Amino acid sequence: PATIPAASLTATLTAPRQIVRIYNHSWDNLEISAIRNGSRRILGVVSAAQEGTIVLSDDMLDVDGRVQLVARIEGKQRELLMQPMRVPTGNYISWSLEHDFSTSSVATYPL
Repeated sequence: PATIPAASLTATLTAPRQIVRIYNHSWDNLEISAIRNGSRRILGVVSAAQEGTIVLSDDMLDVDGRVQLVARIEGKQRELLMQPMRVPTGNYISWSLEHDFSTSSVATYPL
């Protein structure tokens, strides 16, 4: 899968979209997938101790417009399923992934 680009490379994009900023605070590469109607679509990889930005198009959102992502440690079964969430217009998702997945957090902030 492709590496997820830095926020600076996607900051000027304009179009209806959901933006997710991912902060990988673990020592593992994390494969990020979107879930839509129970199906997974791999979006890319955030390298260990790096951050990246995903721009989700409508076809990556669930039928009711919610965003749901999965982070899986590359080459392993261990994964973290993000709770489905709606993103207010003009906001982005910040997903901070920790080495101990149970201490990870997700929030929305204004762009």
